[in-house]
Amino acid sequence: MKKTLLLGALALAASTVATSNTQAATSAAWLTPADGSTYCVGTTVSLTGQAAGIGQVGGSGLDLVLVMDSSGSMSWDGGQAAQRNAALALVAALPQATTQVAIVDFDSYATTLIGLTQLDGTNTLINNKIYSVNASGGTAIDAGVDAASSILQTASDTDSSRLQAMVVMSDGGSDVDDANDAADTAMATGKIDAIHSVGMGSSYDADALKAVVNGADDTYGNNDDYGAFVGASFNDLVSIFDGTSGNLVGLDHIDITLPDGTVLSDWATDGLGNFTLDYALGLGANTFLVTAYGSDQSTATAEWTLYGKDCNAVPEPTTMLLFGAGLAGFAGFGRRKRS
Repeated sequence: MKKTLLLGALALAASTVATSNTQAATSAAWLTPADGSTYCVGTTVSLTGQAAGIGQVGGSGLDLVLVMDSSGSMSWDGGQAAQRNAALALVAALPQATTQVAIVDFDSYATTLIGLTQLDGTNTLINNKIYSVNASGGTAIDAGVDAASSILQTASDTDSSRLQAMVVMSDGGSDVDDANDAADTAMATGKIDAIHSVGMGSSYDADALKAVVNGADDTYGNNDDYGAFVGASFNDLVSIFDGTSGNLVGLDHIDITLPDGTVLSDWATDGLGNFTLDYALGLGANTFLVTAYGSDQSTATAEWTLYGKDCNAVPEPTTMLLFGAGLAGFAGFGRRKRS
């Protein structure tokens, strides 16, 4: 199996949503600038890195399928408008340069409205498909999960370094056992990293939405859950994807130790585990250490050294003496030629 089950938790949740595989290894890496690079003293350098708690370096990209409810009941209690606005907000909040999004809608059966499409800042094609989701027919969450799973498995086969996830959006009312079985089957492929779910409308039924995230033990709230069920708090789901409260790569947090020994605790990452540090280099070796803490309590460290040189230094005395001797020799040569 390519990947372990995850995922990072919401800060507001009662317990951490963590990986269920005790063998999972947290990873940490610095990426740029190149280790050993040299700059003038005082140059502010932007260091970048990635960390993850799932046995691989995260951050290479995200493939996300929005599984949207187009059943007739979504026209009640504001469900359809809430779903549309939530989907648009999530797409806008995702890392635009590294994310692909697909849209699947479901009622009694599922339809892929658009396959994985690279975000481009305007996201016109994806947003148009979000607006096209109607409200008619029955509710079969399992059909939507199956369709999303097929898309993500194909994407994983193409590039296994990317994160594959789905978000199921619904007012509920689907067969709970079918929804549960579809999620278990999807995650059992080892090619999908997470399934999240969110309730839509003011009177949604949570049972099936919990069933698609409740893990292999089929008990919602245990630490083998496939992802987060955030009720109707869509902002909490957005916070997982943008890294402000949780993440997609099973991290608890990272700490960065600066060259002077200062520790920057709980340093910010985005939802894919990417982090950035701006630092003005001192003279000589500037060594940075990142320590990543996975949600399964494993840790990893990575060290990186950049060098600062004095670009305003005067020439060494020996160099000046040689230069002076050369001038003297040149002057003597001129005098001999004139005699």
